[in-house]
Amino acid sequence: MKKGFTLIELLVTISIIAILTGFSLVAFNGTKASARDGKRKADLLSIHSALEIYRADFGGYPLATNYPTVLQPNYITAPTDTSPRLYSYKPGTCGTSYCGTYVLCAGLELVTTPADTVCTTAGASCGTNITCTYHISNP
Repeated sequence: MKKGFTLIELLVTISIIAILTGFSLVAFNGTKASARDGKRKADLLSIHSALEIYRADFGGYPLATNYPTVLQPNYITAPTDTSPRLYSYKPGTCGTSYCGTYVLCAGLELVTTPADTVCTTAGASCGTNITCTYHISNP
C-alpha cells in the first residue's frame, strides 16, 4: 500500500484554503474601511475642538463658506484623508465678522444609516463631492 495523498484530496484541501483566504480578505477590507471611518470621526472632533478654541478667543466661529478656507493658522490644521473623501464646514447664523453656529460633515465609507440631511440646516449643502453621512454641529 502506498503512503501519501491522492490528487483529489490535495485539490479539496487547496480549495478549502483558497475559500477561507477569500473570506479573510473580504473581512480585512471591511476592517480597513472601518478604521478610516474612525479616523474621519476623530478628525472632525479635532476640528470641532479647534473651532471651540477659536470661538473662545474671537467670540465666534470663522466666517468661511467651505472647508478649505476655514483652516486658520495656529488653530485648525488640515487632516489628511487616505481616500478622495472630503470634509465640509458650513457656517450658520453669521454676522459681519463671525458666525454663531456651524456644521462639520464627512462622508463615511461604511454607511449604516441613510444619508444625513443636517448639512442643509446651516444654509448650504455638503458640496458636490461629499454625501454627508456623519456630522458634528454646534449648538
